[in-house]
Amino acid sequence: MGLFGNSNLLKNIGSIGLVNIVGSLISAFFWIYLAGLMGSEQYGLLAYYLSIAGIFTSVSLIGGPMVITVFTAKKIPLTSTICLISISTSILCSVILYFVLNNVGISVYVIGAIIYNLSVSELLGRKFYKTYSIYFILQKTLFVVFSLILYYVMGPSGVLVGTGLSFLLFTTRVYRSFRDARINFQLLKTKWSFIANNFVLDLSYVVNGQIDKLFIGPMFGFMTLGNYYLGIQVLNMLAIIPESIRKYTLPEDSSGANTKKIKVITVFFSGFLALIGIFIVPQIFPIIFPAYTESLDLIPIISISIIPTTISTMYISHFLAKEQSFYILITSIVSIITMVLGIFTLGSLFGIIGLAFSLVLSDVSRAIMLSMIHLYQKRALSKF
Repeated sequence: MGLFGNSNLLKNIGSIGLVNIVGSLISAFFWIYLAGLMGSEQYGLLAYYLSIAGIFTSVSLIGGPMVITVFTAKKIPLTSTICLISISTSILCSVILYFVLNNVGISVYVIGAIIYNLSVSELLGRKFYKTYSIYFILQKTLFVVFSLILYYVMGPSGVLVGTGLSFLLFTTRVYRSFRDARINFQLLKTKWSFIANNFVLDLSYVVNGQIDKLFIGPMFGFMTLGNYYLGIQVLNMLAIIPESIRKYTLPEDSSGANTKKIKVITVFFSGFLALIGIFIVPQIFPIIFPAYTESLDLIPIISISIIPTTISTMYISHFLAKEQSFYILITSIVSIITMVLGIFTLGSLFGIIGLAFSLVLSDVSRAIMLSMIHLYQKRALSKF
């Protein structure tokens, strides 16, 4: 059987992994390029807007994207119903955001992001890995082209508009979801507990990933946020391969496949990625971004987060496949509390270094809790 169990496993992981690596690298390099183009203060302001857009996207996504992946993999025909509610909510949120912030970029981003998340989740749930790959690469290419052009026309808001427009490529997939299955609110009611849990879970997950920017910008200034956000982009680049594996394991776990070996390998590989972030990236960084001096101090610290983040991602795939989202919700809340407390204490005491440690502690706390819950479940099962 070999290391991965069978050739199809290796082929599918390779297909998703290669495409995610290429597409994510396109995106990551562009975000890093924007850092040099915009300067730290404007870059920090863009990060602040993206955080707001990300939270409202999560609010609009009823049940979160992982619900569609799980239900589709289990052949539960709820995609069209969830799409209808999510798109309607996103339009409402976009209108509210426009009048409150007077920023059309955030509004366009939210609607586009909803369409993107719904479509990608459906494609992965159906295991249409080749189709997903084509869409993914095209979207990343359009994202760079649209965002760069509109940045010169509109400024930072143009990046948001360009990103939102690139997401609209997936509109045809949403249309097919409506065409292939009728709206079924009765079936939705039978799964509402799982959907509601995942809605709160997804919102907590997104808040966990965005709340640091929402606090750092107003408290420490957008220049500091710009340096911090550039460090986050390095972390995102390191996380490309583990995230690609997660996109494979969730539908496979949901359909009952054994993904333990690939998860273990991914966690060990994350240790190697952390070493790159700690020792290699700081040697290259000053040459490319001499103006982002604060980022140089925090990147080695932030890079440590790739290990607990990867561990958490693998456990999240396991718990979601078993529709046990409550455990993920609890760990997300603990992670958020750890992050906020860290920003107010460590950030105030040690500046940007303290902010970096706050991120690491937040990710570590989540990974430890998920590991302990999984271990407890295994011990409980072994008694029967």
